Amino acid sequence: MKKNIDQGDLAQSVFLLQPSRPILCTTINTDGSLHVAPFSWINPVSHKPPRVAMALLNKPKKQNSLVNIERTGEFVVNVPSLELAEKLVECSYLIKEGENKFRRAGFNVLPSVKVSPPGIQECKAHLECKVINSLDAGDHTLLVADILQASYEEGAYSSNLLINLERFTPAIHILNYVLDKSQVHVFLKPCGSHTIEVPYPDNQ
Repeated sequence: MKKNIDQGDLAQSVFLLQPSRPILCTTINTDGSLHVAPFSWINPVSHKPPRVAMALLNKPKKQNSLVNIERTGEFVVNVPSLELAEKLVECSYLIKEGENKFRRAGFNVLPSVKVSPPGIQECKAHLECKVINSLDAGDHTLLVADILQASYEEGAYSSNLLINLERFTPAIHILNYVLDKSQVHVFLKPCGSHTIEVPYPDNQ
């Protein structure tokens, strides 16, 4: 039996699209320092040319990453493994005055080729992006960006860029609980893959 979500709770309906695959986004602060933050609302939107769309919070206050991207038009998408799950969550926490999330996480810089923000050495893949369009989508701003350069850790992907689960366990997020002094996050841990072969209909 289907259950309808009450109209007053309809904002929660977006969570029916879980699980999510969070990434770490690196940008440049106004003082030239590096900024990093995790985001889940990102997807490919074009193959040729290669493009992604990422939605960042703009209300009640713009996220720092959005402020940086609107100023520079550039960002790097870094794909973390499950082993980075703790740092992934920590990068969502607030920082103290004078503190820097990139340094606090202990990440190493991976110089970029086409954009100013660097990547994160510890991540498995990196997409250097340049914004071509933005849209006020509600409480988020939707950024559409060209992928100018891409790289990945050899062995983590096959030659046709399929994930090698023996070398790379992706961070797939299900849910989280906010407690007084911490947060509890639940990630999927795949133990293998499920392969199927589906034949074409006779008329194709």
